[in-house]
Amino acid sequence: MRDRMNEAELQLNQPSAPPSPAASSIWRDSRFLRFWSSQTISHLGLQNTMMALPLLAVMFLQATPLQMGILRSLEYAPFLLFGLFAGVWADYWPKRKLLIILDFLRAAVLLSIPILFLAGSMRMVHVWIIGFTAGVLSTFYAIISQSVLPHVLTKEQFVGGNSKLELSRSLSEMTGPSIAGVLAQLLSGATAIFLYVLSFIASGLLLCTTRFEETARRRVKGSGATIWREMGEGFTFVFRNRHLRSIAACSSTSNFFFNMMQAILVLYVTQDIGLRPSVIGLLITLGTIGALVGSLFSDWIIRRFGMGKVIVAASLGQGLGALLMIGAKGSQELAFLFMLSSLLVVTFCTTVYNIAQVSYRQMMTSPELLGRMNATMRTIVWGVIPFGALVGGLLGNLLGLYTTIVISAFGLTLSFLWVMLSPVRRIT
Repeated sequence: MRDRMNEAELQLNQPSAPPSPAASSIWRDSRFLRFWSSQTISHLGLQNTMMALPLLAVMFLQATPLQMGILRSLEYAPFLLFGLFAGVWADYWPKRKLLIILDFLRAAVLLSIPILFLAGSMRMVHVWIIGFTAGVLSTFYAIISQSVLPHVLTKEQFVGGNSKLELSRSLSEMTGPSIAGVLAQLLSGATAIFLYVLSFIASGLLLCTTRFEETARRRVKGSGATIWREMGEGFTFVFRNRHLRSIAACSSTSNFFFNMMQAILVLYVTQDIGLRPSVIGLLITLGTIGALVGSLFSDWIIRRFGMGKVIVAASLGQGLGALLMIGAKGSQELAFLFMLSSLLVVTFCTTVYNIAQVSYRQMMTSPELLGRMNATMRTIVWGVIPFGALVGGLLGNLLGLYTTIVISAFGLTLSFLWVMLSPVRRIT
């Protein structure tokens, strides 16, 4: 395994080859276009849900900062608890069928919210349970879907394919919160969430029409292999590689402090600043224009400057953008402008960073190990989110919402040091 890893690193550090003519065929590949479309719809449903649940907790259940922190922790705890298991599933079971099942299950879980509302028994504990259950399903979905691209495209097309998938995520982040904010203000929480159920059903149905070759392995009876050994292979692969290890540390540090801020941000802008849900949705929608621009130009940026330099510069940009959030106080207009500026910078840099580092990981990992590598990275990178969210909720209670935002912004600026002081900066 180590020899294969070193060989992949040497190849990636050679001067970049000109783009293959096959790269342009991505627009004519019906398999990718169907998969891309399903991911766009699924992302839209997820973003609506991630915005709708905290708004539901704040507007209808009068949640406290600590309760909001617990909610975000429960939504992301499954990545820490089940991420490695999801990686083994991704390597051993048909990915398309798993994604279809997971889409339909997420629709069923969300459908329980309108039912509870109609019964008049909706409580904060129900929001926590639904958030955690949806988080478990999304954990498996995210890891499995990230392992599909190498079965659909060639290595030369990875950056282009990931750019388009990030474009979908950016568009869903741009429209999802705005839709969720407006619907939360105009409709009941139950009615709004019912609409998001339909997006997961549509995504699942579209995947039913998608076909692609898979090289998933099957466990050989009597081989003595166990699920723990399988998970250990992915874990060892990541931690023995200095590039992956540094990227994981950078991403997890960034996620920890970013989610300290995110856990109490909705509460801060509604209570301290006084913004309406529709304005919050508009703010997030406009802020994700940065992500849209990043997804459109990331291919050119990476080819022009190289993956390593882009990863380092983009991670630094995330921290600098977060510092702008410190100015988000005082009048609603001034707070809106500072938050918008912060979001534009952060979403642009985060998108470019993700496209570069995910493409690198896919290029250097063999298909039979891809699911477990992605699972290990996701477990490390997203596993810190519940801790960051919980710390954010606790600090929000103890020190105040604005002070928590300041602490998290300064902490986020430190994340780039992991890749800056590692061999990652020399990847071409």
